[in-house]
Amino acid sequence: MPGEVIPPGFYKGMAENLYNFHSKTISPAGGKIILKHLDSPLVAVNLWSLAGVKNESPSTNGISHFYEHMVFKGTDNYPGNLLARKVQALGGYFNAGTSLDTTDFYIVVPAEFWKEAIEILTEMVCRPLFSPTDIEQEKLVVIQEIHIDQDDPEERLTTLLHQKVFANTPYEMPILGKEERIRSFTRADLLEHQRRFYHASNLALIVAGGVPVGAEEVFQWAEERFPPASDWEQRDFSFPAFAPKKGEFLVPMDVKRRYGVVGFLCPGIQDEAFYPLQLLSLIVGGGIGSRLNLKLREEKKLVDIIQANYFYYQKAGIFAIFYSYMDGNREEIEFTIQQELQRLFSDPPGQGEIIRGKNLLKSGFSHAVETTWGWAEVLGRFDLAGNVDYLADYLLRIDRLKVEDVMKVAELYLNFKKATWISIYPGEEKN
Repeated sequence: MPGEVIPPGFYKGMAENLYNFHSKTISPAGGKIILKHLDSPLVAVNLWSLAGVKNESPSTNGISHFYEHMVFKGTDNYPGNLLARKVQALGGYFNAGTSLDTTDFYIVVPAEFWKEAIEILTEMVCRPLFSPTDIEQEKLVVIQEIHIDQDDPEERLTTLLHQKVFANTPYEMPILGKEERIRSFTRADLLEHQRRFYHASNLALIVAGGVPVGAEEVFQWAEERFPPASDWEQRDFSFPAFAPKKGEFLVPMDVKRRYGVVGFLCPGIQDEAFYPLQLLSLIVGGGIGSRLNLKLREEKKLVDIIQANYFYYQKAGIFAIFYSYMDGNREEIEFTIQQELQRLFSDPPGQGEIIRGKNLLKSGFSHAVETTWGWAEVLGRFDLAGNVDYLADYLLRIDRLKVEDVMKVAELYLNFKKATWISIYPGEEKN
């Protein structure tokens, strides 16, 4: 039976280790600093800002992602490509990412250079040059990214899903923004974004790896390099009520295959439903042994690919079923998906399905923290979602899930009267 190879108490012990082996402090200016010692020759430093699409308006949409791009263009101490050359000279690499909720930046170097990593990362993120020439050049790079996403049917499908399910809120806006808005950004816009979101009380710095010193020295070094406190009034960015656009939307695109998704508005990472919704996604559409794969792909051969995804954010989430096929009957596929999800209520998941889903969640977590960067990313994400200490309870909460918990969220959120269906099919695109 799935799961029997895992020693009893293995994940309980791992969960206890999660709690016992990280240190956290809050600087006098309000910045959060987290350290996790690992047996590794590397160290990852990850700097997170609570700045994402949720903090944007239609007139500033895309500014968080554009800011992310611009910090790599140099600082006073490392102008232009000297920044990248400095990181490479240390034997390291760096990158960044923007989401609906946050923007994060990271650097990975040999552990002996942990001080340099913190210094470089805080300087580039919080004190970039924003050269007007670089701004104009980078606009073209971001606009190219936008065009690439528009030409990718799976990216297009995901973007449309967020627009429809998260309608009436900032979450409906694209992370990259729109071309006309990107072209309008100025240095003053970037400096205002920096003033509002890149100060100590809006940041979390995560250090994970083989740091050769204790927590106090790391905390002191990081605090001295954090940006100062700000006079910007911190507040929770309130959302209007979500108003999902229900029903079916058919979208022509220059493609050969057909793509579809059905999505349901549901809670996000800060809700108790976060845990059973993850498990439910794996039971119905996680891998070859899931219900939808067995029915639509293996038995009926209606689709080539089908999977469930649970997108979770701070304010809300989307439970989605994605599928693609070359030839087939769209209505039959949609009917079978609906039929199979409704079968949950007459034929609830058995113990084997529950164990399989839990093991997939646990192993997925283990894979996520196999590297120093993985640890830094997980610690930062959980801390900004509420508190890093919640991470210690994550695996234990997964272990405690029962079929009743899964059925409760299925009944609450898999309501086809409120579902959003989107299909992309071969055809002439409309402007």
